[in-house]
Parts: sequence; C-alpha cells; structure tokens
Amino acid sequence: MSSGWRWTNFPLPEAHLVLIVTGVALGLVKPFALGLSSPAASILGTALVLLGIALMIWATRTAGRVKLADDVQLIMVGPYRLSRHPMYLAWTFLYLGLLLLLDSGWLVVLIPILALWVHWESGKEEHRLIESFGSAYVQYQEKVRRYL
Repeated sequence: MSSGWRWTNFPLPEAHLVLIVTGVALGLVKPFALGLSSPAASILGTALVLLGIALMIWATRTAGRVKLADDVQLIMVGPYRLSRHPMYLAWTFLYLGLLLLLDSGWLVVLIPILALWVHWESGKEEHRLIESFGSAYVQYQEKVRRYL
C-alpha cells in the first residue's frame, strides 16, 4: 500500500446516510423510543460509534493513496483481510451505535432496508471487482467473509 491518505476513499455510503437521516427525521416528527435509555445502552452505543469510526479510519488509511474507485489495486491487508467490505461494516457499527444512543425505534424499523441496500451495493461492487481482478478477487472471496 502506498502511504498517505486519500479523502475520496473515506466512505460516505448512501444507504447508511439516507437511512440515518430518515430515522432521525421520523423521530423528530413522530417520536418512537424503544425504552433503551440506560447507562449500559449509552456505553454500548458510544462504543459502537467509536468502533465504526476507528474501522473507517483504519480502512481508509490502509488504502492509502490508492484510488479505490479506479480498481487499480486489490487491497487484502489490514481490515480487508478480515472483511471484504470493512467500510460498510464500519458504518453499520456507527448506525447501531446511533440507534442505541438515540433510543430510536425508527432506526430499528429501517434495519431491513439497510441490510438489503448494503447487500445489493456490496454485490455490485464485487461483480465490478471480479471484472477488474478476475481470479485474484474470486480467491479473495473464498478466503475472506463479505462482512464479518
């Protein structure tokens, strides 16, 4: 990997962003609390948000100066040796942490949409990566789980 940082690699996945904003907006219009407000929920929520942020930074840092959108280099080190999609995983941790911190029933209701949307997006990415890297990516798929 090349050293450095490429801000365009920092993930801003539409699914997570759209559904977080939707869940928060729905909560403002029609509150839907789960009754999870507790010190334990706050601690776990904060831990998940911090874990998500740390994983995003690690994945972005691992990619370094490689422009991920151009499919010029297959990255299989760092968090990419544990998950083929560590950035989606990071945002999912952040989403779940916010769900707990906000005690948001709406974010729970939106989880199935999030799961389907992320799975669809990651599948599209994997098809593109197979076209770009062929058997090298297929072998990577066989060794590393999609998410966890």
